[in-house]
Amino acid sequence: MPCSHILFCVKNKLLLNQMIFNKNLLISALLFLSLALDAQKKTVKLELTYYEPYCGGARPTDEILAEAQKPKPYAGQKVILLSKTGKTDTLITDIKGKLTLKLKKGEYSIFEAWRYYKKSFNSAPLDQFDQACLKNEWEKATVEITVGRKKTNIKFKNDLMNYCEWAIPCLLESHAPPMRE
Repeated sequence: MPCSHILFCVKNKLLLNQMIFNKNLLISALLFLSLALDAQKKTVKLELTYYEPYCGGARPTDEILAEAQKPKPYAGQKVILLSKTGKTDTLITDIKGKLTLKLKKGEYSIFEAWRYYKKSFNSAPLDQFDQACLKNEWEKATVEITVGRKKTNIKFKNDLMNYCEWAIPCLLESHAPPMRE
């Protein structure tokens, strides 16, 4: 009886060791698979900038005009990443207007939040804007990214702007401030 009991114990211990080995093998396989899938992603780094035109009332100096022509970091701003398959992700630029993305092979577009969510630039009521014009504006991606197996292409399509109140795209003339004489 003690011998069969020992044999039973040895068989259970072997079975337990086999189960532990299989569990460790499964964990290793899953870890390898996740690393392999992550390795298929490419790192894409972008720096988004915007322009701010002179919107003052007095005649600007040359320095003011030169400053308005300089790109500024699009810092702490929400943008929407849209894949060709329709998946979206909301991203926020860092203090320098930079984004670091890990993307799988495919095509992506980045939109300003107001364009993606089909709103006006300044959150004004949509009835103050030409609707056909707005529909065209909403389609304009800021950046288009194509991630290939060997090469990644980044195209900056539309400049980011901080528009003057009277120069917002598609604003109906009746909502623009009167011109000075």
